[in-house]
Amino acid sequence: MRARVRARAREREREMSEVRLYRGDARILLKTIKDKSQDLILTDPPYDVTTKDLRFKPLTNATKEMFVRNFKRVLKPSGNVVIFCGLRDKFTWHNLFKKYRFTLISEIIVVYPAGLKIKKRFLPAHESALHYVLSEDYYFNDEIMMPDVYNTKRPRGICRNYGYDYRTAPSLKMGVTPKPLGLVQKLVEVLSPVHGEVLDCFMGTGTTAEACVLTGRNFTGFEIDTELYKFAVERVKKAKNRMESGFSFG
Repeated sequence: MRARVRARAREREREMSEVRLYRGDARILLKTIKDKSQDLILTDPPYDVTTKDLRFKPLTNATKEMFVRNFKRVLKPSGNVVIFCGLRDKFTWHNLFKKYRFTLISEIIVVYPAGLKIKKRFLPAHESALHYVLSEDYYFNDEIMMPDVYNTKRPRGICRNYGYDYRTAPSLKMGVTPKPLGLVQKLVEVLSPVHGEVLDCFMGTGTTAEACVLTGRNFTGFEIDTELYKFAVERVKKAKNRMESGFSFG
């Protein structure tokens, strides 16, 4: 009996993902990542928005280029990059990825369930996630794509509250815009292999980190804000405890 328990414990340990969370400036921390080591870069940098009360300022074009240049350095030849962006910075990001010879595969449209109140503008109804690769042999798991996205008469974007658990990402309290866990988890499963390496340079509340814990991927995340970093650490701890206890996630 004890031998079986120990064997099962070792099996669970092998199944658990390795999660590395760092508090600091991603511009510096990114330089520590090894060349051609990442299967997926999935990140949500600050958008180029004009709102006055911003927690994080938009990135300069020079900073954006530094990130794209390093993304190319650390990404495996079979790797994927998904970067969330808004209307004002989407084309800047695209031109930079094109400059460094990335190929745009898809634009994922993430649809808001409701618009925002903005004067003298049409209400924003979506944001984009741009999917880039370096070669034709990029990893993509067609077997677990979402059939409900295609078998529908509605617009074929992914609703922003897809798989969303409001208890794990207090956006109003923290002044951030976390992505739905269900959406991020699906991107991780489709675009990286089990036990693969996933990088998020703007970790925020740790949505991508939790998705990697749930799906058995290794994760490296950077976050400069202390409050968000602490929240992400606790979030990962809770997810790991549930996995170790045998709790099943859908």
